[in-house]
Amino acid sequence: MHGHKRIIGALLIIFFSIYSFLSLFSFSIFQETSNSYSISSVHKINWGGFAGGILSNLLLTIAGIGSFLLIFFILSIGILLIFNKITRSRLRFYAGIFIFLAALLIFLSALFPKFSYRGFIISGGGLIGSGIYYYLFRFFGEAGSIIIIVMLFLTSFYLVFKNIGVENLTASVYDIYNLIKRGIEEIKRLDTGIISIITNKLSSIVSLITLRIEKRKGLKKRKRSFIVNKELFGGSREDLIKDLDEKDDLTGINKKTGIDYRVIREKDGSFDFVGDRETKIPPISLIDFEGIKDAQKPDKLSLLGNATLIEKKLLDFGVKGKVTGINPGPIITMYEFEPASGVKIGRILSLSEDLTMALKSKPVRITGVIEGKSAVGIEVPNNKRETVYFSEGLNSKEFIESKSLLTIILGKNTTGGNVLFDIAKCPHLLIAGATGAGKSVFINTLVVSLLFKASYEELNFLMIDPKRLELTPFEELPHLICDVVYDAKKASIALKWAVSEMERRYRELQKAGVKNIEQHNERLKKQNQKPMPYLVIIIDELSDLMLTSPKDIETSIIRLSQMARACGIHLVIATQRPSVNVVTGVIKANMPSRIAFLVSSKVDSRTILDANGAEELLGNGDMLFMPPGQGRLARIHGSYISEDEIKKVLEFIKEKNFPPSKNELLINEFDNAGNFDRMITDDPDDEIYGEVLNMVASLDDNNNISISYIQRRFRIGFNRAARIMEKLQNDGILTKKGRT
Repeated sequence: MHGHKRIIGALLIIFFSIYSFLSLFSFSIFQETSNSYSISSVHKINWGGFAGGILSNLLLTIAGIGSFLLIFFILSIGILLIFNKITRSRLRFYAGIFIFLAALLIFLSALFPKFSYRGFIISGGGLIGSGIYYYLFRFFGEAGSIIIIVMLFLTSFYLVFKNIGVENLTASVYDIYNLIKRGIEEIKRLDTGIISIITNKLSSIVSLITLRIEKRKGLKKRKRSFIVNKELFGGSREDLIKDLDEKDDLTGINKKTGIDYRVIREKDGSFDFVGDRETKIPPISLIDFEGIKDAQKPDKLSLLGNATLIEKKLLDFGVKGKVTGINPGPIITMYEFEPASGVKIGRILSLSEDLTMALKSKPVRITGVIEGKSAVGIEVPNNKRETVYFSEGLNSKEFIESKSLLTIILGKNTTGGNVLFDIAKCPHLLIAGATGAGKSVFINTLVVSLLFKASYEELNFLMIDPKRLELTPFEELPHLICDVVYDAKKASIALKWAVSEMERRYRELQKAGVKNIEQHNERLKKQNQKPMPYLVIIIDELSDLMLTSPKDIETSIIRLSQMARACGIHLVIATQRPSVNVVTGVIKANMPSRIAFLVSSKVDSRTILDANGAEELLGNGDMLFMPPGQGRLARIHGSYISEDEIKKVLEFIKEKNFPPSKNELLINEFDNAGNFDRMITDDPDDEIYGEVLNMVASLDDNNNISISYIQRRFRIGFNRAARIMEKLQNDGILTKKGRT
């Protein structure tokens, strides 16, 4: 009976040793970064499951990398117990092994005070080695500690090899061989089905070990890597895999809900007289969905490398902490770094360039404290950049079910989620970015987004493009209130008309007894009347306009940005040069929603955002977005829409032969102010000549007009007023005496 207990105990020891080795070999940092263990998240990370995760963490903490030798020591005890080989001489042998392990742990702690195993920062000899070495060094100094460690090694060698000769060593090896041979013979006597099961299990274990070794070798060859954390994916690791698999496929059908969002069209907000509203909005099939096939899922195994490098590099600069989470996105990956107690955030913020060099990547951006978490965000660019396609946002449930007619697709955030934005809540948008940063593509996606939400009877555009390039494709849109304005002098007149249109709309709202355009359109809907259309004014290059007539342009923009929201007029202003004389303080104050693409300097970034960061962006649609009423910046990767896709959408609208909006609105609105075309073309040398004509037309026939009167009225110099006076007389509008 005593022999059976010995064998059972030996088998338990062997099982424990093998189980501990597998748990330790598959240890992952994900176990250490979680404040509490989760069975659902650990069992797929560690081969030993939940218990293996705790055991491996405990072994590494206690014995460091010496845990593997400790496991081998325990395994050898179990093997010798089976053969009943533990005698008094064997006890002396194992005492020597025990002293050797203790000396080795002390030596490892002295050699590796901080060692990273799978991202887990530990002492080389664990708590045992570091604790003993601490007191040795404290009482005996460095030289004395080395002497004691050497003495321990020599003592262990003496105890181990004193009574072991070559014959005894050979006998021990022969005993182990006989044990294995006897076990194989016993297995052969078993049922073949059981043998097949055991063989398959062993094959699976070998395959897993081989795969893990290959992946680890591949990890060393990578220059950069990524990391995944369950917290930022809203669940455990298996939840992450499920979320990636359940995303909408190319058909638009969500695998989990079974809903085809491509065939869902918004029904609310349409008017009775626009019963065929669906035929006036382009179908989603015009947009190409093939590009989505190129999207790649994050490489979960390779994510560990960067986390370790970040922790190590920050530790080199005296910043202790650990990576507690990560957000892989299409372009960048954000790591959540939780600093240790007493570490100032300012020290971390100043190390972005050092991290860039350590990771050998494009500029790393440190965002500061993450709202709601005790961690700092570190944004690292991905090795392979994923294209964010416009079709992904267009096919999203959020866009199709959005009630607002002014919903636009911005792109994707750092987690890969679609980001939409309602201009009506904006209420105005200021955009800045250098050449090639993605500003023009963003304006294209903005316009096309609105075309997929509102018909020409619900939305009008006023487009101003001094560069004569970016907005040219939209010239034939029926949504346009007038032709695309290319001339800077004409742009000033168009903006003044927009101010007068705003005042007219407010008079109409006042007469109807409502406070905003939404309430007014609700009343019109009940009366089955045409709605008051939204008006979106797009200025592609503000700096060119400010060079021509800065005072008039700024005055009109300020009035519109201050008052136009309630009556449905919204500004979208883009500039390539966000200097203080272009984006003035008054303009910025009235446009709280801003987007910054890549800019050339920190000064430009502070001008547009009142903060640094835009100079570190990656270009090609990478942007920082400041939502209205929020001080924190959101990093977004803008959607890409090709020119062919834009042409398809515009050709669809053109084929419908919708009546142009400008024929219905401009004639009525400009009759009282004189002929609009004459105002903007009569005198190309003086942009205020049209205003003088309006002033003259409003005076009585007996009124006298002098050069000084024109000077005072329009605040211009004498020479300019004299030239205008001469032109009025030459055109026969005034007599030589200044009478009308």
